[in-house]
Amino acid sequence: MIKAWVWMAGRRVGDFLRANWIWGLAIAGLTALVLVVNPEKLGHVMGQVRISILLLMAPVTVGIVILRGIGWWFALRRIGVNIPVLRAVAVVIASKPMVFLPAGDLGRVAVLEEVERHGRGGGEVAATIAFQEIGFLLLMLVPLVPAVFIQPALAPLLLFLILLYGGILTVLGWEPAYERAVALVELIPFLRRFDTDLRRIRGAFLRLFSRRTLLGVGVFDALGVALTFVLFELALHAVGVDAVGLLQATVIYAVAYVVSGLTMTPVGFGAYEGIITGFMVLQGVPPSEGAAAALLYRGFNDVLMAVLGLGVLLAIRRRAEPRTVPAELAAQHD
Repeated sequence: MIKAWVWMAGRRVGDFLRANWIWGLAIAGLTALVLVVNPEKLGHVMGQVRISILLLMAPVTVGIVILRGIGWWFALRRIGVNIPVLRAVAVVIASKPMVFLPAGDLGRVAVLEEVERHGRGGGEVAATIAFQEIGFLLLMLVPLVPAVFIQPALAPLLLFLILLYGGILTVLGWEPAYERAVALVELIPFLRRFDTDLRRIRGAFLRLFSRRTLLGVGVFDALGVALTFVLFELALHAVGVDAVGLLQATVIYAVAYVVSGLTMTPVGFGAYEGIITGFMVLQGVPPSEGAAAALLYRGFNDVLMAVLGLGVLLAIRRRAEPRTVPAELAAQHD
């Protein structure tokens, strides 16, 4: 009986991984990392975390999302979506459970539609998200500029990333290149139904380059990036890594963030943890402590916010449901 249950469970897991091969890669990478650093040592480090620092990590994590929500609010206002700033923040939080899906950040488009009848197409809202995400990534590159003078080996990576994001901005800004890119995307049959939205992204994206929008999004995203570095530093201290300073931690996190973002796995799952662990080892940190810090950061930044976001999402959907009057009360009213 037990063998049959194990066989069935294994078969279902196998079916899931075949249907979701991207997650299969992510899980395989994370499993390999745990095995390499030694599960027993990793468990020992996780069992010694400093609770006082964990209590500080929670509000810092929420603060990051709030700042990003405020920054997004400035972009929404520019395209004519005039919703309260708290509602924009709530949408960002409610979309957090979707970050584990491919292009999960675009989950904000669907959540916003449930919250507000804004009269804008999905492409225009998607443009605000792309605008903020590109800006956030560029801000992540800032610490790498001075780091290149200390570690010249980072220069090729920085140059590649600048060329990559410069190329993306060029495609979005140059109409012939954008039309060609849309045509290539529409070779995929599933994506052809998004033709209207895809063709609206460029126009809305270019409208966001106003002084007020750039300042609003830039300031709050910069604060969010700074808090992100602080959160990672707290994760290091929580597992007892006190020898790595904030400047070193900032560079290590920035490299892991932008490089893992280029992988095919959702939110760089598996790749991010491996990169962090590798860089920590180069700093003389035991692999188990480096991996524990990466997993702890992931737990707060993604898992904790996904749980909180699920609660906000359910609340939003409950409020969005049309209220019906019971038949007995309607009859009495008549």
